[in-house]
Amino acid sequence: MEILRNWAFLPYYNDLSVEPMQLRVYKRRYAVIDSNALIEMMESSFDGVWITDGEGKVLFANSANASLLGVSKAELEGRTTQQLLDEKIFSNSVILEVIRQKKQISKISYNYHTRLTVLATATPIFDDVGNVKYVFNNVRDITALNELQNSLKSKDTIIQQQSRQLESMRIRLGEGTIIANSKAFNEVITLAQRVAAFDGATVLILGESGTGKEIISELIVNNSPRKDWPYLQVNCGAIPENLIESELFGYEKGAFTGADNKGHKGLFEAANGGTVFLDEIGDLPLHMQVKLLRVLQQKKVTRVGGTEPIALDVRVIAATNRNLEQMVADGTFREDLFHRLSVLELHIPPLRNHAEDIPHLIRCFLEEMIGFKQAHALEVSERVMGLFRNYTWPGNIRELKNLLASTLYAIEEQETIIDLQHLPERFLKRIHPRDTLDERYVPSTGSLKTILAHAERHAIREALKRSDQNRTLAARELNISRSNLYKRMAELGMRSD
Repeated sequence: MEILRNWAFLPYYNDLSVEPMQLRVYKRRYAVIDSNALIEMMESSFDGVWITDGEGKVLFANSANASLLGVSKAELEGRTTQQLLDEKIFSNSVILEVIRQKKQISKISYNYHTRLTVLATATPIFDDVGNVKYVFNNVRDITALNELQNSLKSKDTIIQQQSRQLESMRIRLGEGTIIANSKAFNEVITLAQRVAAFDGATVLILGESGTGKEIISELIVNNSPRKDWPYLQVNCGAIPENLIESELFGYEKGAFTGADNKGHKGLFEAANGGTVFLDEIGDLPLHMQVKLLRVLQQKKVTRVGGTEPIALDVRVIAATNRNLEQMVADGTFREDLFHRLSVLELHIPPLRNHAEDIPHLIRCFLEEMIGFKQAHALEVSERVMGLFRNYTWPGNIRELKNLLASTLYAIEEQETIIDLQHLPERFLKRIHPRDTLDERYVPSTGSLKTILAHAERHAIREALKRSDQNRTLAARELNISRSNLYKRMAELGMRSD
């Protein structure tokens, strides 16, 4: 047991400056730790522990170490490290390195028998003259850690690839972002970039609500010669009818009660040299359509209450979700203004027509909402993605973004998958009033037995609900006998009373 007695003083054998008297004090202090206790402690260690002499001969090896190496303790003790190395029990020996270099060394080693990767840390224990007397070797299985690390590296690589792909499709414009991967939307982007070069022509952007008309407008501006000049936007449907003229064209002092004494620049005057974006142009009142047409034709604006026309150099981009041609036919939109605005036309497809962009849009929106790292830790389940791809999206991209924002509130911190239970009730009812709601009670992961049990349990509950808890009627609806219904309820842990 000499090795075990010496093991009690391992920290002090490494310090050759310790005086003999001090050493005797240490020995007396730790004499309470007997050799049997030391054996038990090392034997119970989760890590592999083995001790060799100064020549590399194994003096002691615990069970954990033998298990890591895939051999018995008897096959280790009494043999040399070199022999074990020659027999390819492990790929390299940290013990031999420690004996040569006389210092603590850590190495990663691979075991050919168990196919485990281990971290071995060997510490020399010196005699009184500084020779290596023993080597204490601690071995820890890091296979799982390596696999996790490799998995994380692989995931990081995938995330980086996704990010590069996303950036190649992303056009950042101020507050907006366009994701263009589909052929349909790429055609719009390409056309918008071409339109940007025709600086003098007005542009009409048509598309359903929420398709991204304002972002396309920003794209045109940012690729035009006017990108460094003012870019002002107005929603024609959001301004009261009695104020819209003064907002667009400005007013002189005293033009009306409450008017600013200094007068006021209108939108067109303030944007001189730049671009005006008239959103929801279809909501512009008829009398204002006449005045807007005059401004576009004459390239001059006269303030309310004023007499002096002000020369303008402004590009106009208009947008609407309404059918202007039908409005022209109905007499609610001037034909001459329509033709003046639609010199260059862009039609933005609804989201349902470029559903292949949905995964990329989701990733982009999640990044905006919760940050890059958190976004890439979240995944959308296959069935939710399937619903998204097949949904009509009447609110288009805006609806998708708002839906994701609502969904994030329903996700617990530890959850990593967006599934049906996280989606708002109103959305689920809109998709499929009944079947989809039922699906929420079926887990998307787990064994087939678990999934089927969930589905069966829910089907029985619904049948009982529809039959007002009448077991006979419920069994009849489920096409099983009453006794079989009771049996299945019992097996599924459902109350049958």
